[in-house]
Amino acid sequence: MAKLAIENGVDVLAVNSLEEALLLKKFSPTPILLMGEVPNLEERLNDLNHSNFWIVASRLKEVLHLTKLSNEPKIHLKTDTGMARLGQSGKDLFKLLEELKSNKVNLSGLLMHFASTEDFTEHSYSMLQLKTFQEYIKHAEKQGYTDIIRHAASSASTMLFKEAHFDMVRVGISLYGLWPSLETRLSLSLMGKNTFDLTPVLSWKTTIVHTKKVPTGSYIGYGSTYKTNYPTTLAVIPVGYNEGFDRRLSNQGYVLVNGERAHIIGRVCMNMSMIDITHIRNVNVGTEVVLIGRSEKETISADTIAQLTSTINYDVVTRIHPEIQRVLVD
Repeated sequence: MAKLAIENGVDVLAVNSLEEALLLKKFSPTPILLMGEVPNLEERLNDLNHSNFWIVASRLKEVLHLTKLSNEPKIHLKTDTGMARLGQSGKDLFKLLEELKSNKVNLSGLLMHFASTEDFTEHSYSMLQLKTFQEYIKHAEKQGYTDIIRHAASSASTMLFKEAHFDMVRVGISLYGLWPSLETRLSLSLMGKNTFDLTPVLSWKTTIVHTKKVPTGSYIGYGSTYKTNYPTTLAVIPVGYNEGFDRRLSNQGYVLVNGERAHIIGRVCMNMSMIDITHIRNVNVGTEVVLIGRSEKETISADTIAQLTSTINYDVVTRIHPEIQRVLVD
């Protein structure tokens, strides 16, 4: 995805971890914004010593360590406008900005993160956060930090609030063709902004590795949580919760085989799951199984799985094990 983004002209790649940044620096000509915390920062300073890194920081001690690097990174100060996660707020932030100025720290950016834009169609709290951030910007300017990159918007706020674009936006899940939430989509419709058309870029597929017939009254899987009510043909797929296939799909989720829904029977195992293929023709070892995506006229989405497992689509796709092969399809 990073390579595709670079080919299509993005200005900055944003990542969570130092490990991701170190991977991308091998081929990325663009700056890399490291947004997550770096545990044991003092011990990782050599890894951070790269002129192409932009680093988000929240604390004075953290910033002062970074300024000691020979390739001094561009430091972006995180502010807390109502998320209560990283960053400082109110008087604590004002004091920090003054300390940074007295220590002659060169700030390159100032940022915030919206707390609830994806959760509601009423956005007064987001607007309050935006107003607070604008006040923080003014205070930073009073300390002489006028030539800084200001950024606040992730996918939902990029689509909803033009006033939150500032100098840069941090598009995340929508880059992959997934909606941040149903509320985001509804908010756009209520605002008359119906120009967004997101198409998921990910399909997740596997193949059947085993089939068998079991009689009526057979118990399936760990805990014997499923009992067949008719002579059943089942198939085994080599995907379980270790691979990121949610265990909460046990006995309630489904996959797609030859354009038909095949229900998951029994508990999702660590590395395998069983599915009911009694009603589906021409199924053999090696037949394709769609976990996310399309099979003929049937579709199963990350959002569908999220609804079945009482979570969000972010959780569904980030669970997929990083060692599973990725195949780029034009």
